[in-house]
Amino acid sequence: MAGLQAADLLGAVQKACIERAGIDPSEVGQVVGGCVSQVGEQSFNIARVAWLAAGLPLEVASTTVDSQCGSSQQAISVAAGLVGAGIEDVVLACGVETMTRIPLGENMKGGFPMTAQYMAHYKPTSQFQGAEQIAKNYGLTREDADRFGLRSQERAIAAWKAGHFDKEVVTLQSPVLD
Repeated sequence: MAGLQAADLLGAVQKACIERAGIDPSEVGQVVGGCVSQVGEQSFNIARVAWLAAGLPLEVASTTVDSQCGSSQQAISVAAGLVGAGIEDVVLACGVETMTRIPLGENMKGGFPMTAQYMAHYKPTSQFQGAEQIAKNYGLTREDADRFGLRSQERAIAAWKAGHFDKEVVTLQSPVLD
């Protein structure tokens, strides 16, 4: 997958969603996509670039949201709001992040985003520091986390074997890299 640009990856998924839903792509009122690192290949409204790269209708509006790790969930919430408010009948919610090509923190190369006023109120922490603090607050040990992780992997394997992900997976052709 490292050879695929985010737009091609997401566009293939968007197109497959439309095909599996059995609707004409022109019925989609808006596309709302989540993406944390909107820089480089993932910039310039990646949800729309992907939609157009997949050959889908130019007339469909699109936006990309950044809510950090909750970006795709936020895209779903925005999409549900558009439908719930009666603004749109059909909205496609999606998300993409290709960390092999756009590594974590790539979007901070232009400078540190937290101002002195922000720092006066909050101490910036990474997701890793946050995970350690949460574990400490709830009394979770590394062994607890490892057991949970193993159980999660075992359940995922069982779900794959039972075919639970068949409708959620899209086969892609990925370029071979040297």
